[in-house]
Amino acid sequence: MMSLKVEQSVWIAASRERVWRAITDPEQLSQWWSPHRWEIPSLEVGAGVKFGDDEGYSFATIENLDPPNVFGLRWDPETAWPDVERHDIPLRTIYVLTEEDGGTRVKVTETGFESLPDDVRRRRFDMTVQGYVQVLDDLQALVESEAGQK
Repeated sequence: MMSLKVEQSVWIAASRERVWRAITDPEQLSQWWSPHRWEIPSLEVGAGVKFGDDEGYSFATIENLDPPNVFGLRWDPETAWPDVERHDIPLRTIYVLTEEDGGTRVKVTETGFESLPDDVRRRRFDMTVQGYVQVLDDLQALVESEAGQK
């Protein structure tokens, strides 16, 4: 089966370091991923991450960490999406930050959809595409509104 991946990006009028804090600090993550909450007890490779809301939580592991450039998570099949049948391939989310035109380009890529059951794959993929459009807009608004207040 062909690999499926979601790729979205947004340009933010802020430094890479500022955007890095917004994507790795649980308090800030919870603002732009609202109503979902994040818990990241330790920002290091191998550390666990908890993500969710009142409906339930999913668990990931920090897989890539290169401040302020790359933040990657592995959503293991056993703990990532309790509402989905088991699957073989972990879902992976990676944020790549690059300096661009005096600001920061944030590119997010999510992979592993091909492992989901047929009846779930398209729905989950489409939800993820739409979700990243919204949350990246929210990330941009949070960081840029904060920059405008200074």
